[in-house]
Amino acid sequence: MVAAGVCHSDLSLSDGTLPQTWPAVLGHEGAGTVEAVGPGVTGVVPGQQVILNWAPACRVCWFCEQGEPHLCERALDGTLSPYAALTDGTPVYPGLNTGAFAEATVVPVSALVPLPEGVDPAVAAVLGCAVLTGWGAVNNAAKVRPGQSALVLGMGGVGLSLLQAARIAGADP
Repeated sequence: MVAAGVCHSDLSLSDGTLPQTWPAVLGHEGAGTVEAVGPGVTGVVPGQQVILNWAPACRVCWFCEQGEPHLCERALDGTLSPYAALTDGTPVYPGLNTGAFAEATVVPVSALVPLPEGVDPAVAAVLGCAVLTGWGAVNNAAKVRPGQSALVLGMGGVGLSLLQAARIAGADP
């Protein structure tokens, strides 16, 4: 892992607002370099820089087949399987599928998005949640159009992403 964003969802996992099996490594906005791949893995190679996708679509459930992979009913299945173990053998679970707050993590290839050459992974880490959440809220939920006004309350990672997405969508003022 090169970088990880800190998201309110991680707080919600740690305080029990969102369910989480423990012990766990939290963090779901992350970027890093592929160290190794398992047998039959294609699409990424060791040394390649990637961002993490905490909700990878299965591509076979009803929602995925309807063209709505963001609603995939199996996207969080990875949170139910341990991905590491403590020295005493206790299983460790990945918070929101990724465990980005670790030095290294293990994820399925569907949870990786290769970064184009020259993109700084430390900057790209927030693409895995904050930026897409802000963009999705502006373009999918609010459907902001040129000339419409937009109000953003809060300027954390999602708020800043909302603000930029609204401006790109043509919001004014």
